Amino acid sequence: MDTNIIVALDFPEFSKAADLVTDLSDTVDFYKVGLESFISCGEKLIDFLKSNGKKVFLDLKFHDIPNTVASASIVCLKYDIDMLNVHAQGGSQMMSTVSSEIEHYCSKHNLQKPYLIAVTLLTSLSDNHLKEYKINAKNTLEYVVDLAKITRESGFDGVVASAREVSAIKNTLGQSFLAVTPGIRPTWAVKNDQQRVVTPSEAKKIGCDYIVIGRPITASSKPYEAAEKILEELND
Repeated sequence: MDTNIIVALDFPEFSKAADLVTDLSDTVDFYKVGLESFISCGEKLIDFLKSNGKKVFLDLKFHDIPNTVASASIVCLKYDIDMLNVHAQGGSQMMSTVSSEIEHYCSKHNLQKPYLIAVTLLTSLSDNHLKEYKINAKNTLEYVVDLAKITRESGFDGVVASAREVSAIKNTLGQSFLAVTPGIRPTWAVKNDQQRVVTPSEAKKIGCDYIVIGRPITASSKPYEAAEKILEELND
């Protein structure tokens, strides 16, 4: 599978997000709608994206008791989304319930099942987080791979993880298990609050299936050129 770009639409209002999608034209066809944009204008933004033939990754990172998360996930299907995520740390029962309920609902209503993805460890966190929370893992790599194993066993399609963990995930769980990677920063962009980051070309070599890119494109004065530059890097 090729490495594909997902652009993060983290905006407080619809017009800014819509303007960016229009500016990027046919360069990008997959967009992430996260907490900020969903709370601000979620339904309107998703309708806009779908009406323009775009794919949608609904990034709400559900983490609650199994029935609550399963019910919320089912409701998300009304938006015709292409990817949905929860927190792997919500547990195997939570993820298994979501997977089975989504599978049943989509089969019953003849719907295309979205990719189900679980967030392992946020890319803003490091080994210090494991120590602070007394998590019994040697390092973030070991912890992320363990979470990825539980995720696959729970019936999910893949995980959100740092690109630095993708090789270990693929080697352990196989190439077909999807790796969605935030924290991607071209060499010409600043890291901001991300800690475990790599460049787009490094992400491709590692085997990332989808790379989520926000500020290097969305904060650029010339977003179309920034997206083109990243695509050129991936195609080299």
